[in-house]
Amino acid sequence: MGDRNRAKLKLDPDTIESLLEEGGWPCDRISDDTWRSHFRGKHASFPFFVRIDPAGYVCFAIVPFLKSPEQEEPASKLYDRLLQLNQTLLMAKFSIDDDLDVVLSVEYPFEQLDRSEFDDALDVLSYYADQHYGELRALSRPS
Repeated sequence: MGDRNRAKLKLDPDTIESLLEEGGWPCDRISDDTWRSHFRGKHASFPFFVRIDPAGYVCFAIVPFLKSPEQEEPASKLYDRLLQLNQTLLMAKFSIDDDLDVVLSVEYPFEQLDRSEFDDALDVLSYYADQHYGELRALSRPS
């Protein structure tokens, strides 16, 4: 089993779908290069996407992780905290998308990707989602 986990993956749509299903992540293929799934964390249910990026990465992202607050003060507090967290997170990052949704993502170059790294990316995504959701949700509420 160890050798199978260390073998570099031929990252194509069928492989991604198989890895997700074998790992217990039920998914729907929503385009040629993107899958949607979800997981139930300690505090919330999180929708996530896996996408093959033509630039050579596989992207795992919770979208939306949170909605950005409309009021300036809580938005500023939230964004400051996201920047602080980005200095400490390993493999993951927070960002803001075009709809001002907070996104939690992991991007991994797929040229050297093996099965354990694919699984690790999903584990990191779910770990940080559970770890930081409560605090960030509280920060995003008006005072």
